[in-house]
Amino acid sequence: MRLVSGVGKKGPACFLVEAHGKRLMLDLGQGPPPGCLPEVDEIGRVDALIISHCHWDHTGGLGLLPKLGNPPVYATEIVIRGLPAGLVAQILPIRGRCDVLGTPVETGRNGHAPGGIWVHFDIGRGFLYTGDYSAESVLYAYDPPNSAAATALIDCSYGDYQKPLADCWPELASFAAKAPVLLPLPANGRGPEIALELMRHGVRDIFIDDAMTKALRQLCDGANVSLRAGIAGEVERLAGIARPIDGPRGVMLAASADGTSGATAHLIPQFEGTPDVGIVFTGYVNPTTPAERLTKNGRAQRMRWNVHPRLSDTVTLVRDIKADTVIPAFCDRSQLAPLASALAPARVIMERVVTI
Repeated sequence: MRLVSGVGKKGPACFLVEAHGKRLMLDLGQGPPPGCLPEVDEIGRVDALIISHCHWDHTGGLGLLPKLGNPPVYATEIVIRGLPAGLVAQILPIRGRCDVLGTPVETGRNGHAPGGIWVHFDIGRGFLYTGDYSAESVLYAYDPPNSAAATALIDCSYGDYQKPLADCWPELASFAAKAPVLLPLPANGRGPEIALELMRHGVRDIFIDDAMTKALRQLCDGANVSLRAGIAGEVERLAGIARPIDGPRGVMLAASADGTSGATAHLIPQFEGTPDVGIVFTGYVNPTTPAERLTKNGRAQRMRWNVHPRLSDTVTLVRDIKADTVIPAFCDRSQLAPLASALAPARVIMERVVTI
């Protein structure tokens, strides 16, 4: 396996697995920072691209496919519906077993995004790629992998962070209490989840942009297979009470998360000079973006709403799948030592080439 991008520092997801005579690429993202693409010029032709979920840092590099021989794209039906037209696409089950060009695979819901999955490959003594995942989501269902995988490429975006999601609500509540407040969010990720928690805690002045409206509509329809059991009715109620953003009032949730595109690209400049409108970023602050500028100059606040695994979740996963070798993805190399200590006796590495 070649770790093209996404290991050793925050960067676009892109990994190459060679097995059973085929070359399989796992994700093909862009950023952070915006415009950062994997170096694929020397990769050559690949036989298939497997996409774990719809977020830009996992799909934003699809324009590079001609350099890779325009391979077919494998993803869940929900993810495929959001991809550019004209791609040759093959459907992966959102949870189940199938075959990718001769390699048996197992998939399960990742608790992170609509249609998002982890993928277990029957390669060697087992190989697991989690993509992004969360074991804590109050909205998205997570199917814990349990098939043995001697090698695991795991989302370690939060490194050794341990604060549980339940402890994030009081901080969010304090910002919501000071409305009007703008929460720039990914519509197909933590956006609907935070809106759900606001509704559950009695907030009724919830205002959303078109992207969030579309995301909630999809979660009420074909994407509801990604929901936790028993909450479809709540999501429908949320879609009914959330109103369009038409000025600075209540809690406003809009995409994109970093202010570079979508509704926040014009809402942030509109509200930036109005001190009584709060701006709160709840995820990774992308370099060279309005999010970075506003948090650095003190105009916006930051807090974390968990959408990636805590260290305890990583430890549990590694133990459950009996991993011997762990490759921590999407975190800085400075996290290597604490992760190695916590995950011992598993070997934790960030090498560019790994034998599965």
